Amino acid sequence: MKHVAAVCLCLALAGLGAPLAAQEARREARIAVVNVERLLSESAYAQAVAKRIEADFGPRQQQIQTDLRRLRELSDKLARDTLHLSEREHIVRSREVGELERMVRREQATFQEDLAERKLQERTRMVARINEVIAIIRQQQGIELVLTRTIWHRPDIDVTDKVARMLVK
Repeated sequence: MKHVAAVCLCLALAGLGAPLAAQEARREARIAVVNVERLLSESAYAQAVAKRIEADFGPRQQQIQTDLRRLRELSDKLARDTLHLSEREHIVRSREVGELERMVRREQATFQEDLAERKLQERTRMVARINEVIAIIRQQQGIELVLTRTIWHRPDIDVTDKVARMLVK
């Protein structure tokens, strides 16, 4: 008899838990969508970072452009004057043009490497900042799932613009 009562009690308790589980399953999860790629390319935050990089690397790029113009001028002058130069003078000028060309190519390669590295560093910082802001919004709004890539989603769950506004604060 005790065993039957215990079994009945267990069944009754299990029956009470079922409606709670069903209610929990019917509750909608709070979902948000953030277009991180758009934030990294179009947001005011990303544009400010791009301007900062451009300001930092602009003088070096201008110097390389100046060196390239000088190289073209020397190369053109050598081509024009070739008929009037002695063999020795032609060799000296050719070496000068060659050395300048190698220097400019080295500067360009170094510039491109430095620029790529800086862009990568800034992108990493931006992603970290975006993730911080997403965490704040997630916590404030009780969001349970944040998607960063979707094929389609309802516009009302997209919080990209809100993240973009919070990035510049």
